Amino acid sequence: MTTFVDVQALRKRYGDREALAGVSFTIGAGEIVGLLGPNGAGKTTLIGCLLGFLLPSAGEVRLFGERAEELRPSTLGRIGFVPQALNGFTWFKVGELIDYLGKFYARAPDPVPTWLLEWAGLDMKRRVKALSGGQKQRLAILLALRHEPDFLVLDEPVSSLDPQARLDFVALIARFCRESGRSALISSHILSDLEKVATRAIFMRRGVIVHDTPMERFRTTMRWVQAPREALPEGLAVLADDRVRGELLVDGWDDAAAARTAQHAGTTVVVRQPDLEAAFLEMTR
Repeated sequence: MTTFVDVQALRKRYGDREALAGVSFTIGAGEIVGLLGPNGAGKTTLIGCLLGFLLPSAGEVRLFGERAEELRPSTLGRIGFVPQALNGFTWFKVGELIDYLGKFYARAPDPVPTWLLEWAGLDMKRRVKALSGGQKQRLAILLALRHEPDFLVLDEPVSSLDPQARLDFVALIARFCRESGRSALISSHILSDLEKVATRAIFMRRGVIVHDTPMERFRTTMRWVQAPREALPEGLAVLADDRVRGELLVDGWDDAAAARTAQHAGTTVVVRQPDLEAAFLEMTR
């Protein structure tokens, strides 16, 4: 699989505070990666380093083989970014802003695809300052996708969208990435939406990655298990401990692990499948 993003031993310090403490991961073609973590986990700092907005204190970030802080204009044109909020440009009309920003690309982008214009549903003659919060967010997404980038970075992209618009967005991203081998990194607190589209989840806490798993593995081998920790066989990763329910969140669960655990525990083992939000809350608290 072609590697689009390569992050190695990334550290970022602000004075005495270390926002990122040795983060490493890669993102390949066709992956839709959910970046999960509570406020203060380091997600925004990581995105800043990915896009070259922030310089690392140590380690490095490479996009398409180039250092993030030294990307050529042609490489920048392969990246799309949706911020938490679209600020500025309020005096432009929507169509004017699309044309204006298109002039900054190393290669002039093609006209905005019809399918994207139809999805956004914006009045090209309306001024940006007159748009609602959800419409501004749709405009930000349109601006990030209009040049059909190979790698998308989306920071809370659905925070201003209503439930139907969020569903439309999920379908849009799935279509955009999976049909063409493009990739996306999505930071979002609305995990029910993210669970529908992500192919992989990265969980962060206090500047480090605590777990990185394909969503297929999350669904098939991660389980809440009600059994003594000492009864679990070797090889199982214990990711969280829900003391209220008396359950352990484990990765690597299968029929053999179930049989060995029941044998060691001497009783029936209660197992249930986690959802992304509950797993996130327990792993990152």
